[in-house]
Amino acid sequence: MSYHKENLKAQLVEIAWEICNAESWQKVNMRKVAQKAGVSRTAFYRHFKNKDDLKAELMQRGFETLAKGSEDVEQFFSYGVHYIRFGLDYPHIYDLMFGSTNLDISLYPDLKAQSNASFDELLEGLKSFMPDASDKKLMIKAVNIWASVHGLVGLLRRGDLQDGKSEQLKWIENNLEEYLKMTTFR
Repeated sequence: MSYHKENLKAQLVEIAWEICNAESWQKVNMRKVAQKAGVSRTAFYRHFKNKDDLKAELMQRGFETLAKGSEDVEQFFSYGVHYIRFGLDYPHIYDLMFGSTNLDISLYPDLKAQSNASFDELLEGLKSFMPDASDKKLMIKAVNIWASVHGLVGLLRRGDLQDGKSEQLKWIENNLEEYLKMTTFR
């Protein structure tokens, strides 16, 4: 096994991302990641103290991916569409980022900043959409939108796992911009 691969840390993160994205975080283990990279587990631990460090890297990459895709969003409600599509396209990464985790995010300041930036972006978008609203009203609206898009991701994904989506869920998924424009983003 090779211990001196170039960009080994990035390679390990990429392999873990692929496993997590395809299967789930629970299917990611150091042995499998190291084996796919062609290195020993000890080489893995030269780059990560523990599995939580790898989890934080994947979560951070998820927030970077979410943020990068939102750069092209031109209309405010389209940010919600982008967010929902991210949750549908990267379901296991989404679960890692927003599901229950035992990760102490305070130990990872960059991750914490990116996590907060995701909500802050929503809040800033609302400020331009509702310039005369009070801070309290903006916060209430932001939390409402945040909860709505997370709820829609859950409903749409649950429909995928069952015998198929109901006609209502199919309509919502096919008309996300119109749906969000008429409901959440009013």
